[in-house]
Amino acid sequence: MKKHYQQGYILTIELILIITILIIGSIGGVVLVRDALIKRHQTKVDNQITVIDANNKPLGIAVSFDEHQAPLIFYTDRQVNATYRALIGIRDDRFTSREAVYYDAPNCQGNPCLKGLSDEASDSQGISNINNTGNVSYINALQQGPNYAIGQFGNSVIGQLLRSTAQACPANSGQILSRYVSQKVVTGSPCESFEIDKQPADSSCLVGVTALGNPLLGVSDQSLSQSCDSCQSGYESQGDILDLYLPQVEPLLNTALNALSLVGLSANVDVELGTICCPEGTRLEDDENIVETLVFTILKTTFELAGIDLINNLLITETLSLIGIEPGVTYCQTSINLVSAEQVINVTTGEPALSSLAPPFRVKLPAHSGQNSTTWIHTPPTGERK
Repeated sequence: MKKHYQQGYILTIELILIITILIIGSIGGVVLVRDALIKRHQTKVDNQITVIDANNKPLGIAVSFDEHQAPLIFYTDRQVNATYRALIGIRDDRFTSREAVYYDAPNCQGNPCLKGLSDEASDSQGISNINNTGNVSYINALQQGPNYAIGQFGNSVIGQLLRSTAQACPANSGQILSRYVSQKVVTGSPCESFEIDKQPADSSCLVGVTALGNPLLGVSDQSLSQSCDSCQSGYESQGDILDLYLPQVEPLLNTALNALSLVGLSANVDVELGTICCPEGTRLEDDENIVETLVFTILKTTFELAGIDLINNLLITETLSLIGIEPGVTYCQTSINLVSAEQVINVTTGEPALSSLAPPFRVKLPAHSGQNSTTWIHTPPTGERK
């Protein structure tokens, strides 16, 4: 007698019930997860600020807001070897940046130049015109890449994106005549005239004077003043600049003293040069007339120690003018190191960055709260953070 075995499964009512419950529960769970993801995405879309232009072209999602509550977006620059991001502020009619752009011609024309990365010392006034408020964008320094700023763009206030280069600015700091501060709140162009901040140098340590006596008459030498050993607190010696020009200063000083002695105005003194001091963070103004200005400052200090007012003495000033020394002031100025800037190009279109965007710019609102909506959706507070 042979045994027969049945193969396969025995489908019972209990198994059918279990499978049904599992399938229905899984479907229900997937639906709940789907709804939760959709709700989360919609909430995110409703809360994020997307900036668009007049043609509904998206500029980007706001990552933050500046002090004027203008959205800040990242522009990705793929033109250079590495990919860097420039943080740009968007107002309804223009682009802005923390960094200013400097020009060697009035009205923000000529060659554009930028400060170096993380430059806190030079031109420390921001839009508030208060020292040490700065126009420094640290995101550029943190990327260890080029510096970025919004500069002048023709006669429009919209602005153009500029990037620093490795070349020095074609103009020195004294030749910078205007500055484009895109963050300024003004009607029209935020271009302004520019002049480096400067203040008179401290010459109290510059001259040591000894009145020469006459041994035959029994009159001994008398020290009227001695040069300081060091500058006062908060000031720095400019001895390196002074030493640089000493070979030109000393002959001109001797010529001036000899010229004054010919008209009977030179005091019988021995002049010893010390140092000139400037506030910390500034440098002695190094212009084309620095030698003549230094000599005038030395003479003015020397004659003051001898009790003579040089500036208001017409005979002295006329005598000095004959040898090319005019009244002047030695100034200390904030140092500013500038590099040349170039326009950022969109590698996809080959056009200047941001040039295809048309104002007025605005933020894109959620669909359910658009202008055509007539329904007020009231959501009572729940005390829970979503």
